[in-house]
Amino acid sequence: MDSKTLLSLFSSIIDGQISSFSELKSYIVSSKLSITKEELDVLFNTIKKVHWGVFADINYDDYPELWKELVIPDSKYPTLYGDLKKSMVISNIFVALLDIHGYTAFCQKTKKNISSLHRLDKFVENIVKETTKKEGVLAVRERGDEILLIGANALSVLNATFKVIELFSEPMRIGDDEVKAGEEVFLPPFNISGGIAGGYTFSPMIIGKNGDLQGFIINFAARLQTRANTIAPKSTKVVIDQIVYHKLFSSNNVSQDKTKILKKIKFLYHGELKFKGGELKVYEIYYKDEEKYKDLIADYIGRLNKAIKNNEWQSNVLPILCDIGILVAENMPKIEEEISIIYDDRVERIPVTNDYISTSFLHMKYSFKNSKDFHSLMKRFKITVDIINKIDSFDPLVREYCNAIYEVYQKIFLEYNKLFSSIVKDKPSDFLTIGEMETFLTYDSIKSKYERIVNKLNSSSEFADKRNIIWLRAFNNIKDSIEFSIYFGKK
Repeated sequence: MDSKTLLSLFSSIIDGQISSFSELKSYIVSSKLSITKEELDVLFNTIKKVHWGVFADINYDDYPELWKELVIPDSKYPTLYGDLKKSMVISNIFVALLDIHGYTAFCQKTKKNISSLHRLDKFVENIVKETTKKEGVLAVRERGDEILLIGANALSVLNATFKVIELFSEPMRIGDDEVKAGEEVFLPPFNISGGIAGGYTFSPMIIGKNGDLQGFIINFAARLQTRANTIAPKSTKVVIDQIVYHKLFSSNNVSQDKTKILKKIKFLYHGELKFKGGELKVYEIYYKDEEKYKDLIADYIGRLNKAIKNNEWQSNVLPILCDIGILVAENMPKIEEEISIIYDDRVERIPVTNDYISTSFLHMKYSFKNSKDFHSLMKRFKITVDIINKIDSFDPLVREYCNAIYEVYQKIFLEYNKLFSSIVKDKPSDFLTIGEMETFLTYDSIKSKYERIVNKLNSSSEFADKRNIIWLRAFNNIKDSIEFSIYFGKK
Protein backbone atom coordinates (compact mmCIF):
# COMPACT_ATOMS: atom_id res chain seq x y z
CA MET A 1 0.00 0.00 0.00
CA ASP A 2 1.41 3.39 -0.97
CA SER A 3 2.08 5.94 1.76
CA LYS A 4 -0.62 8.36 0.55
CA THR A 5 -3.36 5.72 0.85
CA LEU A 6 -2.03 4.59 4.23
CA LEU A 7 -2.00 8.18 5.48
CA SER A 8 -5.58 8.63 4.22
CA LEU A 9 -6.68 5.56 6.20
CA PHE A 10 -5.01 6.91 9.35
CA SER A 11 -6.89 10.18 8.90
CA SER A 12 -10.20 8.35 8.45
CA ILE A 13 -9.60 6.41 11.66
CA ILE A 14 -8.64 9.49 13.65
CA ASP A 15 -11.62 11.59 12.50
CA GLY A 16 -14.05 8.71 13.09
CA GLN A 17 -15.04 7.81 9.55
CA ILE A 18 -13.57 4.38 10.28
CA SER A 19 -14.01 3.35 13.93
CA SER A 20 -13.98 -0.46 13.82
CA PHE A 21 -12.03 -3.27 12.22
CA SER A 22 -15.08 -4.43 10.25
CA GLU A 23 -15.40 -0.94 8.73
CA LEU A 24 -11.68 -0.93 7.90
CA LYS A 25 -11.96 -4.38 6.34
CA SER A 26 -15.01 -3.37 4.25
CA TYR A 27 -13.23 -0.25 2.99
CA ILE A 28 -10.12 -2.24 2.00
CA VAL A 29 -12.19 -4.86 0.18
CA SER A 30 -14.47 -2.36 -1.59
CA SER A 31 -11.49 -0.23 -2.64
CA LYS A 32 -9.56 -3.33 -3.75
CA LEU A 33 -6.52 -2.24 -1.78
CA SER A 34 -3.46 -4.39 -1.35
CA ILE A 35 -2.25 -4.49 2.28
CA THR A 36 0.44 -6.32 4.25
CA LYS A 37 -0.10 -7.86 7.70
CA GLU A 38 2.24 -5.29 9.22
CA GLU A 39 0.16 -2.44 7.77
CA LEU A 40 -3.09 -4.06 8.90
CA ASP A 41 -1.67 -4.51 12.42
CA VAL A 42 -0.70 -0.85 12.60
CA LEU A 43 -4.11 0.30 11.39
CA PHE A 44 -5.96 -2.03 13.80
CA ASN A 45 -3.83 -0.85 16.73
CA THR A 46 -4.63 2.74 15.75
CA ILE A 47 -8.35 1.92 15.82
CA LYS A 48 -7.89 0.47 19.30
CA LYS A 49 -5.94 3.47 20.57
CA VAL A 50 -8.46 5.97 19.19
CA HIS A 51 -11.80 4.16 19.63
CA TRP A 52 -11.44 1.40 22.22
CA GLY A 53 -10.97 3.71 25.22
CA VAL A 54 -9.87 1.87 28.35
CA PHE A 55 -9.75 -1.40 26.37
CA ALA A 56 -7.08 -0.23 23.92
CA ASP A 57 -4.50 -2.64 25.37
CA ILE A 58 -6.70 -5.74 24.97
CA ASN A 59 -5.26 -8.48 22.76
CA TYR A 60 -5.81 -12.22 22.58
CA ASP A 61 -2.33 -13.25 23.72
CA ASP A 62 -2.28 -11.24 26.97
CA TYR A 63 -5.99 -11.20 27.78
CA PRO A 64 -7.57 -14.31 26.18
CA GLU A 65 -10.62 -14.42 28.49
CA LEU A 66 -11.33 -10.71 28.13
CA TRP A 67 -10.87 -10.92 24.36
CA LYS A 68 -13.55 -13.63 24.18
CA GLU A 69 -15.97 -11.61 26.32
CA LEU A 70 -15.40 -8.12 24.93
CA VAL A 71 -14.53 -8.61 21.26
CA ILE A 72 -16.53 -9.80 18.25
CA PRO A 73 -13.71 -11.68 16.52
CA ASP A 74 -12.95 -11.42 12.82
CA SER A 75 -14.19 -14.54 11.02
CA LYS A 76 -10.89 -15.16 9.28
CA TYR A 77 -8.43 -14.08 11.98
CA PRO A 78 -10.38 -14.48 15.26
CA THR A 79 -7.37 -14.13 17.56
CA LEU A 80 -5.80 -11.17 15.73
CA TYR A 81 -8.58 -8.75 14.86
CA GLY A 82 -12.13 -7.92 15.86
CA ASP A 83 -14.63 -5.28 16.96
CA LEU A 84 -15.19 -4.12 20.52
CA LYS A 85 -18.70 -4.97 21.76
CA LYS A 86 -19.91 -1.40 22.04
CA SER A 87 -23.47 -0.76 23.20
CA MET A 88 -23.93 -4.47 23.90
CA VAL A 89 -24.65 -5.94 27.33
CA ILE A 90 -21.84 -8.04 28.79
CA SER A 91 -22.61 -10.10 31.90
CA ASN A 92 -19.56 -12.28 32.46
CA ILE A 93 -17.27 -9.45 33.53
CA PHE A 94 -15.82 -8.67 36.98
CA VAL A 95 -14.51 -5.33 38.17
CA ALA A 96 -12.38 -4.36 41.16
CA LEU A 97 -12.18 -0.72 42.16
CA LEU A 98 -9.09 -0.06 44.29
CA ASP A 99 -8.40 3.11 46.24
CA ILE A 100 -4.83 3.95 47.29
CA HIS A 101 -4.90 5.20 50.89
CA GLY A 102 -2.62 8.15 51.50
CA TYR A 103 -2.10 8.94 47.82
CA THR A 104 -3.45 12.49 48.20
CA ALA A 105 -1.38 13.06 51.35
CA PHE A 106 1.71 11.81 49.54
CA CYS A 107 1.02 14.21 46.66
CA GLN A 108 0.65 17.09 49.11
CA LYS A 109 3.82 16.14 50.94
CA THR A 110 5.88 15.81 47.77
CA LYS A 111 4.22 18.51 45.66
CA LYS A 112 7.54 20.33 45.37
CA ASN A 113 9.28 17.11 44.40
CA ILE A 114 7.79 16.47 40.97
CA SER A 115 10.06 13.51 40.29
CA SER A 116 8.60 11.60 43.27
CA LEU A 117 5.10 12.10 41.91
CA HIS A 118 6.23 10.98 38.48
CA ARG A 119 7.81 7.86 39.95
CA LEU A 120 4.60 6.95 41.79
CA ASP A 121 2.54 7.58 38.67
CA LYS A 122 4.97 5.50 36.61
CA PHE A 123 4.74 2.70 39.14
CA VAL A 124 0.93 2.70 38.98
CA GLU A 125 0.83 3.00 35.19
CA ASN A 126 3.46 0.44 34.32
CA ILE A 127 4.32 -2.01 37.10
CA VAL A 128 0.73 -2.47 38.24
CA LYS A 129 -0.47 -3.06 34.68
CA GLU A 130 2.26 -5.59 33.99
CA THR A 131 1.47 -7.39 37.25
CA THR A 132 -2.26 -7.73 36.58
CA LYS A 133 -1.65 -8.68 32.95
CA LYS A 134 -0.11 -11.94 34.22
CA GLU A 135 -3.55 -12.76 35.63
CA GLY A 136 -5.28 -11.83 32.39
CA VAL A 137 -6.73 -8.77 34.08
CA LEU A 138 -6.67 -5.27 32.63
CA ALA A 139 -5.60 -2.43 34.95
CA VAL A 140 -6.94 1.03 34.20
CA ARG A 141 -5.86 4.20 35.98
CA GLU A 142 -8.90 6.12 37.08
CA ARG A 143 -8.67 9.32 39.11
CA GLY A 144 -5.31 9.87 40.75
CA ASP A 145 -5.77 7.46 43.65
CA GLU A 146 -8.00 4.84 41.99
CA ILE A 147 -7.22 1.76 39.92
CA LEU A 148 -9.84 -0.21 38.03
CA LEU A 149 -9.22 -3.91 37.39
CA ILE A 150 -11.30 -5.64 34.71
CA GLY A 151 -11.37 -9.39 34.14
CA ALA A 152 -13.60 -12.15 32.80
CA ASN A 153 -13.09 -14.46 35.78
CA ALA A 154 -13.77 -13.76 39.46
CA LEU A 155 -10.69 -15.66 40.63
CA SER A 156 -8.46 -13.82 38.19
CA VAL A 157 -9.67 -10.45 39.45
CA LEU A 158 -9.29 -11.56 43.08
CA ASN A 159 -5.73 -12.75 42.44
CA ALA A 160 -4.90 -9.54 40.58
CA THR A 161 -6.33 -7.48 43.44
CA PHE A 162 -4.10 -9.16 46.00
CA LYS A 163 -1.08 -8.93 43.72
CA VAL A 164 -1.65 -5.15 43.61
CA ILE A 165 -2.10 -5.07 47.40
CA GLU A 166 1.20 -6.94 47.76
CA LEU A 167 2.95 -4.44 45.47
CA PHE A 168 1.80 -1.51 47.60
CA SER A 169 2.30 -3.19 50.98
CA GLU A 170 6.06 -2.66 51.08
CA PRO A 171 8.32 0.27 50.23
CA MET A 172 8.69 0.36 46.46
CA ARG A 173 12.25 0.49 45.19
CA ILE A 174 12.79 2.69 42.17
CA GLY A 175 15.46 1.79 39.61
CA ASP A 176 18.75 3.59 40.17
CA ASP A 177 18.52 5.18 36.74
CA GLU A 178 15.32 6.95 37.82
CA VAL A 179 16.67 8.42 41.07
CA LYS A 180 18.47 11.71 41.19
CA ALA A 181 21.14 12.57 43.75
CA GLY A 182 19.65 13.28 47.16
CA GLU A 183 16.27 11.68 46.37
CA GLU A 184 14.70 8.73 48.16
CA VAL A 185 15.31 5.35 46.55
CA PHE A 186 12.01 4.00 47.92
CA LEU A 187 8.39 5.09 47.65
CA PRO A 188 6.40 4.52 50.88
CA PRO A 189 3.97 1.61 51.30
CA PHE A 190 0.27 2.31 50.85
CA ASN A 191 -2.86 0.61 52.14
CA ILE A 192 -5.60 -0.32 49.68
CA SER A 193 -9.38 -0.48 50.00
CA GLY A 194 -11.11 -2.46 47.28
CA GLY A 195 -14.55 -3.54 46.13
CA ILE A 196 -15.12 -6.39 43.67
CA ALA A 197 -18.39 -6.70 41.73
CA GLY A 198 -19.58 -8.46 38.60
CA GLY A 199 -21.11 -11.51 37.02
CA TYR A 200 -24.51 -9.83 36.92
CA THR A 201 -27.12 -10.90 34.40
CA PHE A 202 -29.62 -8.40 35.80
CA SER A 203 -27.30 -5.38 35.60
CA PRO A 204 -24.58 -6.09 33.03
CA MET A 205 -21.71 -3.90 31.90
CA ILE A 206 -22.01 -1.81 28.75
CA ILE A 207 -19.15 -0.34 26.73
CA GLY A 208 -20.02 3.13 25.45
CA LYS A 209 -19.36 4.56 22.00
CA ASN A 210 -15.98 5.93 23.06
CA GLY A 211 -14.87 2.77 24.85
CA ASP A 212 -15.94 4.04 28.28
CA LEU A 213 -17.44 1.77 30.92
CA GLN A 214 -21.11 2.08 31.74
CA GLY A 215 -23.64 0.13 33.79
CA PHE A 216 -24.38 -0.69 37.41
CA ILE A 217 -21.30 -2.88 37.78
CA ILE A 218 -19.04 0.17 38.15
CA ASN A 219 -21.41 1.75 40.65
CA PHE A 220 -21.62 -1.48 42.66
CA ALA A 221 -17.82 -1.83 42.75
CA ALA A 222 -17.56 1.77 43.95
CA ARG A 223 -20.12 1.14 46.71
CA LEU A 224 -18.23 -1.95 47.84
CA GLN A 225 -14.94 -0.03 47.84
CA THR A 226 -16.61 2.64 49.99
CA ARG A 227 -17.77 -0.11 52.32
CA ALA A 228 -14.21 -1.43 52.60
CA ASN A 229 -12.95 2.05 53.39
CA THR A 230 -15.68 2.52 56.01
CA ILE A 231 -14.87 -0.62 57.99
CA ALA A 232 -11.08 -0.23 57.63
CA PRO A 233 -10.22 3.45 57.05
CA LYS A 234 -6.60 2.99 58.15
CA SER A 235 -5.75 -0.44 56.79
CA THR A 236 -6.07 -2.63 53.71
CA LYS A 237 -9.48 -4.22 53.20
CA VAL A 238 -11.35 -5.88 50.30
CA VAL A 239 -15.12 -6.35 50.14
CA ILE A 240 -17.08 -8.42 47.61
CA ASP A 241 -20.75 -9.11 46.97
CA GLN A 242 -22.56 -12.45 47.11
CA ILE A 243 -22.47 -13.13 43.38
CA VAL A 244 -18.69 -12.73 43.28
CA TYR A 245 -18.43 -14.90 46.41
CA HIS A 246 -20.31 -17.77 44.74
CA LYS A 247 -18.39 -17.34 41.46
CA LEU A 248 -15.09 -17.71 43.34
CA PHE A 249 -16.07 -21.21 44.40
CA SER A 250 -17.82 -22.27 41.21
CA SER A 251 -15.31 -21.13 38.57
CA ASN A 252 -14.72 -23.86 36.00
CA ASN A 253 -11.57 -24.63 34.02
CA VAL A 254 -9.25 -22.64 36.29
CA SER A 255 -5.76 -23.73 37.25
CA GLN A 256 -5.02 -24.91 40.77
CA ASP A 257 -2.52 -22.09 41.03
CA LYS A 258 -5.35 -19.56 40.82
CA THR A 259 -7.36 -21.27 43.57
CA LYS A 260 -4.48 -21.20 46.08
CA ILE A 261 -5.57 -17.77 47.28
CA LEU A 262 -8.85 -19.21 48.59
CA LYS A 263 -6.85 -21.19 51.16
CA LYS A 264 -5.16 -18.02 52.44
CA ILE A 265 -8.25 -15.86 52.98
CA LYS A 266 -11.60 -16.14 54.75
CA PHE A 267 -14.95 -14.47 54.24
CA LEU A 268 -17.22 -12.80 56.81
CA TYR A 269 -20.82 -12.24 55.71
CA HIS A 270 -22.00 -8.72 56.58
CA GLY A 271 -25.63 -9.15 55.62
CA GLU A 272 -27.78 -7.36 53.08
CA LEU A 273 -26.71 -3.72 53.08
CA LYS A 274 -28.63 -0.90 51.49
CA PHE A 275 -27.28 2.08 49.60
CA LYS A 276 -28.74 4.75 47.39
CA GLY A 277 -30.09 2.97 44.34
CA GLY A 278 -30.04 -0.62 45.57
CA GLU A 279 -28.80 -3.22 48.02
CA LEU A 280 -26.07 -5.83 48.04
CA LYS A 281 -25.29 -8.93 50.08
CA VAL A 282 -21.76 -8.21 51.21
CA TYR A 283 -18.77 -10.29 52.28
CA GLU A 284 -15.61 -8.97 53.90
CA ILE A 285 -12.33 -10.71 53.12
CA TYR A 286 -10.01 -11.16 56.09
CA TYR A 287 -6.67 -12.89 56.57
CA LYS A 288 -4.61 -11.02 59.17
CA ASP A 289 -3.64 -12.48 62.56
CA GLU A 290 -5.44 -9.71 64.44
CA GLU A 291 -8.66 -10.63 62.63
CA LYS A 292 -8.75 -14.27 63.77
CA TYR A 293 -11.56 -13.50 66.23
CA LYS A 294 -13.83 -13.15 63.18
CA ASP A 295 -13.67 -16.93 62.84
CA LEU A 296 -15.61 -17.08 66.11
CA ILE A 297 -18.38 -14.66 65.12
CA ALA A 298 -18.92 -15.69 61.50
CA ASP A 299 -21.60 -18.29 62.35
CA TYR A 300 -23.26 -15.92 64.83
CA ILE A 301 -23.50 -13.16 62.21
CA GLY A 302 -25.29 -15.63 59.93
CA ARG A 303 -27.68 -16.58 62.74
CA LEU A 304 -28.26 -12.93 63.56
CA ASN A 305 -29.18 -12.13 59.96
CA LYS A 306 -31.53 -15.12 59.89
CA ALA A 307 -33.20 -13.98 63.12
CA ILE A 308 -33.63 -10.45 61.75
CA LYS A 309 -35.02 -11.78 58.47
CA ASN A 310 -37.52 -13.93 60.41
CA ASN A 311 -38.55 -10.96 62.57
CA GLU A 312 -37.41 -12.69 65.79
CA TRP A 313 -36.98 -9.46 67.74
CA GLN A 314 -38.93 -10.76 70.73
CA SER A 315 -36.80 -13.88 71.10
CA ASN A 316 -33.44 -14.30 69.36
CA VAL A 317 -32.07 -11.07 67.86
CA LEU A 318 -30.82 -9.46 71.09
CA PRO A 319 -29.39 -12.64 72.69
CA ILE A 320 -27.44 -13.45 69.52
CA LEU A 321 -26.14 -9.87 69.33
CA CYS A 322 -25.03 -10.12 72.97
CA ASP A 323 -23.22 -13.41 72.27
CA ILE A 324 -21.40 -11.70 69.39
CA GLY A 325 -20.51 -8.71 71.56
CA ILE A 326 -19.10 -10.99 74.26
CA LEU A 327 -16.99 -12.94 71.76
CA VAL A 328 -15.58 -9.78 70.20
CA ALA A 329 -14.80 -8.15 73.55
CA GLU A 330 -13.07 -11.27 74.87
CA ASN A 331 -10.96 -11.89 71.76
CA MET A 332 -10.10 -8.45 70.38
CA PRO A 333 -6.89 -6.57 71.28
CA LYS A 334 -6.63 -5.28 74.84
CA ILE A 335 -8.72 -2.22 75.73
CA GLU A 336 -7.91 0.13 78.61
CA GLU A 337 -9.58 3.49 78.05
CA GLU A 338 -11.45 6.05 80.10
CA ILE A 339 -14.49 7.08 78.08
CA SER A 340 -16.89 9.96 78.69
CA ILE A 341 -20.56 9.33 78.09
CA ILE A 342 -23.83 11.04 78.98
CA TYR A 343 -25.73 8.99 81.56
CA ASP A 344 -28.92 10.15 83.33
CA ASP A 345 -28.40 13.67 81.96
CA ARG A 346 -24.89 13.96 83.32
CA VAL A 347 -21.42 13.28 81.94
CA GLU A 348 -19.66 10.28 83.41
CA ARG A 349 -16.14 8.99 82.81
CA ILE A 350 -16.08 5.21 82.72
CA PRO A 351 -12.91 3.08 82.79
CA VAL A 352 -13.53 0.64 79.96
CA THR A 353 -11.81 -2.72 79.48
CA ASN A 354 -12.55 -5.83 77.44
CA ASP A 355 -14.12 -7.37 80.55
CA TYR A 356 -16.34 -4.31 81.09
CA ILE A 357 -17.77 -4.58 77.57
CA SER A 358 -18.19 -8.35 77.81
CA THR A 359 -19.98 -8.01 81.15
CA SER A 360 -22.26 -5.29 79.74
CA PHE A 361 -23.43 -7.59 76.95
CA LEU A 362 -23.88 -10.42 79.48
CA HIS A 363 -26.09 -8.22 81.70
CA MET A 364 -28.12 -7.12 78.68
CA LYS A 365 -28.77 -10.73 77.74
CA TYR A 366 -29.79 -11.61 81.31
CA SER A 367 -32.14 -8.61 81.58
CA PHE A 368 -33.81 -9.60 78.34
CA LYS A 369 -34.09 -13.36 78.81
CA ASN A 370 -34.32 -13.83 82.57
CA SER A 371 -35.25 -10.86 84.73
CA LYS A 372 -37.32 -9.12 82.04
CA ASP A 373 -35.98 -5.83 83.42
CA PHE A 374 -36.41 -3.90 80.19
CA HIS A 375 -35.61 -0.50 81.75
CA SER A 376 -32.20 -1.73 82.90
CA LEU A 377 -31.72 -3.45 79.55
CA MET A 378 -32.26 -0.29 77.52
CA LYS A 379 -30.15 1.86 79.83
CA ARG A 380 -27.24 -0.55 79.59
CA PHE A 381 -27.79 -1.02 75.85
CA LYS A 382 -27.47 2.73 75.27
CA ILE A 383 -24.37 3.02 77.47
CA THR A 384 -22.75 0.06 75.70
CA VAL A 385 -23.49 1.48 72.24
CA ASP A 386 -22.14 4.90 73.27
CA ILE A 387 -18.95 3.27 74.56
CA ILE A 388 -18.18 1.04 71.58
CA ASN A 389 -18.86 3.96 69.24
CA LYS A 390 -15.85 5.65 70.84
CA ILE A 391 -13.50 2.66 70.63
CA ASP A 392 -11.79 2.68 67.23
CA SER A 393 -10.50 -0.86 67.60
CA PHE A 394 -13.93 -2.38 68.22
CA ASP A 395 -15.16 -4.47 65.30
CA PRO A 396 -16.88 -2.03 62.90
CA LEU A 397 -19.45 -4.53 61.65
CA VAL A 398 -20.59 -5.48 65.16
CA ARG A 399 -20.66 -1.78 66.04
CA GLU A 400 -23.00 -1.14 63.10
CA TYR A 401 -25.30 -3.97 64.14
CA CYS A 402 -25.38 -2.71 67.74
CA ASN A 403 -26.41 0.77 66.62
CA ALA A 404 -29.03 -0.40 64.13
CA ILE A 405 -30.53 -3.01 66.49
CA TYR A 406 -30.60 -0.53 69.38
CA GLU A 407 -32.80 1.76 67.28
CA VAL A 408 -35.32 -1.05 66.77
CA TYR A 409 -35.46 -1.98 70.46
CA GLN A 410 -35.74 1.66 71.44
CA LYS A 411 -38.87 1.85 69.32
CA ILE A 412 -40.28 -1.27 71.04
CA PHE A 413 -39.31 0.15 74.44
CA LEU A 414 -41.21 3.41 73.87
CA GLU A 415 -44.32 1.40 73.03
CA TYR A 416 -43.70 -0.83 76.05
CA ASN A 417 -43.50 2.17 78.38
CA LYS A 418 -46.75 3.57 77.05
CA LEU A 419 -48.54 0.24 77.47
CA PHE A 420 -47.01 -0.48 80.87
CA SER A 421 -48.10 2.85 82.37
CA SER A 422 -51.57 2.50 80.90
CA ILE A 423 -52.06 -1.05 82.22
CA VAL A 424 -50.82 -0.20 85.72
CA LYS A 425 -53.13 2.84 85.84
CA ASP A 426 -56.10 0.76 84.73
CA LYS A 427 -55.53 -1.98 87.32
CA PRO A 428 -53.12 -0.59 89.92
CA SER A 429 -54.24 -3.09 92.55
CA ASP A 430 -52.78 -5.91 90.47
CA PHE A 431 -49.33 -4.42 90.84
CA LEU A 432 -49.19 -1.98 93.75
CA THR A 433 -49.94 -1.62 97.42
CA ILE A 434 -52.49 1.00 98.45
CA GLY A 435 -49.69 3.42 99.31
CA GLU A 436 -47.95 2.81 96.02
CA MET A 437 -51.20 3.33 94.10
CA GLU A 438 -51.63 6.81 95.52
CA THR A 439 -48.07 7.71 94.68
CA PHE A 440 -48.27 6.20 91.22
CA LEU A 441 -51.47 8.07 90.34
CA THR A 442 -50.04 11.40 91.54
CA TYR A 443 -46.78 10.97 89.64
CA ASP A 444 -46.52 14.58 88.47
CA SER A 445 -46.33 15.94 91.99
CA ILE A 446 -43.97 13.34 93.46
CA LYS A 447 -41.75 12.34 90.54
CA SER A 448 -38.78 10.96 92.45
CA LYS A 449 -40.87 8.57 94.51
CA TYR A 450 -42.69 7.51 91.38
CA GLU A 451 -39.40 6.63 89.69
CA ARG A 452 -38.40 4.41 92.62
CA ILE A 453 -41.66 2.55 92.30
CA VAL A 454 -41.26 2.17 88.56
CA ASN A 455 -37.80 0.72 89.12
CA LYS A 456 -39.33 -1.78 91.51
CA LEU A 457 -42.00 -2.68 88.98
CA ASN A 458 -39.38 -3.21 86.31
CA SER A 459 -36.88 -5.19 88.36
CA SER A 460 -38.91 -7.25 90.84
CA SER A 461 -38.98 -10.96 90.00
CA GLU A 462 -42.58 -11.01 91.26
CA PHE A 463 -43.80 -9.26 88.09
CA ALA A 464 -41.36 -10.74 85.55
CA ASP A 465 -44.00 -12.84 83.78
CA LYS A 466 -46.42 -9.92 83.50
CA ARG A 467 -43.68 -7.65 82.18
CA ASN A 468 -42.80 -10.25 79.57
CA ILE A 469 -46.42 -10.45 78.40
CA ILE A 470 -46.55 -6.65 78.07
CA TRP A 471 -43.24 -6.66 76.19
CA LEU A 472 -44.61 -9.20 73.72
CA ARG A 473 -47.72 -7.07 73.25
CA ALA A 474 -45.55 -4.03 72.60
CA PHE A 475 -43.62 -5.97 69.98
CA ASN A 476 -46.80 -7.26 68.33
CA ASN A 477 -48.20 -3.72 68.20
CA ILE A 478 -45.32 -2.39 66.14
CA LYS A 479 -43.80 -5.44 64.45
CA ASP A 480 -45.31 -4.57 61.06
CA SER A 481 -43.60 -1.17 61.12
CA ILE A 482 -40.13 -2.50 61.98
CA GLU A 483 -37.61 -1.79 59.26
CA PHE A 484 -34.04 -2.94 59.68
CA SER A 485 -31.09 -2.20 57.43
CA ILE A 486 -27.45 -1.16 57.59
CA TYR A 487 -26.90 1.67 55.13
CA PHE A 488 -23.59 2.42 53.48
CA GLY A 489 -22.45 4.81 50.80
CA LYS A 490 -23.66 8.27 49.93
CA LYS A 491 -27.05 9.50 51.12
